[in-house]
Amino acid sequence: MSSVSEVNFLFDSTSQLLPFWIAIAKTEHELELAAKARQLAYGRHLPSLGEMLAKPDADDAHPDSAVLLAFSKLDGSCIGTVRVQIANQQQLRLEESYVLPKALSTGRVAEVSRLAIPARSNGLTLRLMLIKAAYWYIRAKLVDRCFLCVRYPVDRQYRRFELDDVLQPNEFVEMKHIGMIPHRILWFDVFHIEARWLLSANPLHSVYFASSHPDLLQNIQMRTLQLETQQQVRSIG
Repeated sequence: MSSVSEVNFLFDSTSQLLPFWIAIAKTEHELELAAKARQLAYGRHLPSLGEMLAKPDADDAHPDSAVLLAFSKLDGSCIGTVRVQIANQQQLRLEESYVLPKALSTGRVAEVSRLAIPARSNGLTLRLMLIKAAYWYIRAKLVDRCFLCVRYPVDRQYRRFELDDVLQPNEFVEMKHIGMIPHRILWFDVFHIEARWLLSANPLHSVYFASSHPDLLQNIQMRTLQLETQQQVRSIG
């Protein structure tokens, strides 16, 4: 059995379909759907921020960014969104408010932001899958480190991810691109977090790495693993 075939076989019994799919926004209309989801989600608790996010911004259409949208299989409606920015042509948005240490900013870096789920009934599964799609997107793009800015008390929801603080634990910075609201800056190593979760027996390891979800960005997890396997075979040969 070839190495690529082994990857396919590994996921045959762990491939899980979802009641939604996640895709990259391609049109102005889809970016408007993302903005509407942000307005509704953030507006529940922070009305002024919700209004600020009601329209697509310049970053949404920038080549460094990918806006991910979740669509319900029931009716095709947009039920969630998240944005990924990879620092190619411009610095990460968070660095408008805080300059990252050189040790963390070298190599390829990304920021995950604008996570929004407008309906209260769409809970943990959708949140986890939006973040999983963002993770495999940046892994496919060979990103070294990824950053997230999270406000209180939402930061408590990210404890399960075992992320590191850029500053001191529980230290917050006012973020210009998020309405000057104080946020913690969290980060993780893209290619090391899998081993970290395995060693700590984090239940997210099964969800993010042992299980395959073909509905995420046209099966990006499988495609990325196949490419990584091919590259490893070539390097050995």
